[in-house]
Amino acid sequence: MISVIVPVYNAEKYLRRCVDSILTSTCSDFEILLINDGSTDNSPRICEDCAAQDGRIALIHQHNQGVSAARNRGIDACRGDWVVFVDADDCISPDFLEMIAQADCQGLDMLQFDFSRHPNFVVSSHHDATDTSLSCPTGHSSPDAAASCLTLSFQGDQMQQLIHRILVPCQLLPEGNTDFRSPCLRAYRRTILYQHGIRFAPHLAVGEDLLFNLEYHLKAGSCVYIPRPVYYYDVHTGSATHGFRTGLVENHARLQEDVKDILLANNCYSLFEEDFYSYCLENLAYVLIREIFHPHSTRTRRERRTLCRSLHQNQTYRQALKYNFHLGILPRKILLLCFRLHLTLLTCLISRVSYHYLERRHT
Repeated sequence: MISVIVPVYNAEKYLRRCVDSILTSTCSDFEILLINDGSTDNSPRICEDCAAQDGRIALIHQHNQGVSAARNRGIDACRGDWVVFVDADDCISPDFLEMIAQADCQGLDMLQFDFSRHPNFVVSSHHDATDTSLSCPTGHSSPDAAASCLTLSFQGDQMQQLIHRILVPCQLLPEGNTDFRSPCLRAYRRTILYQHGIRFAPHLAVGEDLLFNLEYHLKAGSCVYIPRPVYYYDVHTGSATHGFRTGLVENHARLQEDVKDILLANNCYSLFEEDFYSYCLENLAYVLIREIFHPHSTRTRRERRTLCRSLHQNQTYRQALKYNFHLGILPRKILLLCFRLHLTLLTCLISRVSYHYLERRHT
């Protein structure tokens, strides 16, 4: 059986579409765990309606604790051999679960797939006018076609290629479109999650997905990558991926220490040391662009300088900056060079330009 865990928080506009996409799966041996994380909109009623309509749907209510706590609650309650995560504002293809079921007999520890972004969905015709849920794209190939598509297998030391891509994102295939940090494009073995106590980190607001996947990959012995888009991200205003974020400086400082601790605990820090520092440089650029110099930030110039000073004093960032000219893309190198030289105005300008460029790429 496959356990599909759906954390729900104020997702009334998208929730029915998400659940419907799972229920229309060509595989029937699954359970859906809806984890209502203290929603204040109509999501609880929609969850209750869905659970009443299909016995495979279980509903769990909890006080608002964040997406990590909701996913962890689902892991603790699920019963399937495989565990899959689907966010409430996204949807999956009809053959996603079928491909997981077909691979069950192969003794794999993990499956990985591609995603697609669909910013424009149409309103579902079979829901009433007061329901603002949306329908999932159609036109996916059959499970038979999926079974015959190209796959890449990884076992033993070959798993290092995947761990590298968690820290330094790059595709396995030129035409691939996967995300090595997202938990939503994978199927995990419940036994591995339980045996090693792998859970999401509730103390992190950003980066908990990477930490979860890093820990799992270090424990998994095999994986098959199927380069087919079976998961559909919805791009909409208010997505947590975009916009001004506060607390990133503190969050990423904790995140980097957690990543380093996991690598050290698994006796592989020296193997991935350069990847780790590349990841730290990525984090530093992200903090500069998404918090300190974000166009919508209300911070004063003095507050920005204070935050920059704290970054300069961070020993991990100081060590990572020594790798700046050897790792990463040219725009990031220029941004971080200006930062390292304390050229605050230039750092601000390049951060703003980078922000607008990234926003255009995601629209």
